[in-house]
Amino acid sequence: MTHGKLPSTRRTIAGPVADPIARTPAGRFTRHLAASALVALGLTALTALSGCASESKSFAPPRGSITDDRAIGDILVKFTPPEVTMSEDAGKLLADVQGPVRYIVKRPMSGGAWLVTAITASADVTLAQAVATLQAAPRVESATADRMLRPHRTKPAGRDMPNP
Repeated sequence: MTHGKLPSTRRTIAGPVADPIARTPAGRFTRHLAASALVALGLTALTALSGCASESKSFAPPRGSITDDRAIGDILVKFTPPEVTMSEDAGKLLADVQGPVRYIVKRPMSGGAWLVTAITASADVTLAQAVATLQAAPRVESATADRMLRPHRTKPAGRDMPNP
């Protein structure tokens, strides 16, 4: 019984989306994922455009960066007390050393020593001069050039270890 109204033949929509699949949880997730991907793509394009624009002008390298300088070699440095435990503190102490050579802290070593790289733009400065400059610096207990040790003889030739 209809009480004066005939049932409608049109489909009724329960929500703002006309697609019945989009009303399911999986459909909502898919739609949300597609919208998120579109937003991410737009932000990526915006970032790429702003990155390209920033490369149009060149800037001077930051102070203390390595540019045309050449690395002379590595030096093992030990500081006088109080003990230096942070690489920033070691870098500050080495930055106070005057001369044509800059010293960059690489890493701490055992026994309180630090591995430091000597860098200069001058072509006539040697590693021995850089070590001598460091030895004369305040708060430096010892400075020794780090050498690469190589075996004095080649590996034995035999059935198990043939020479190349």
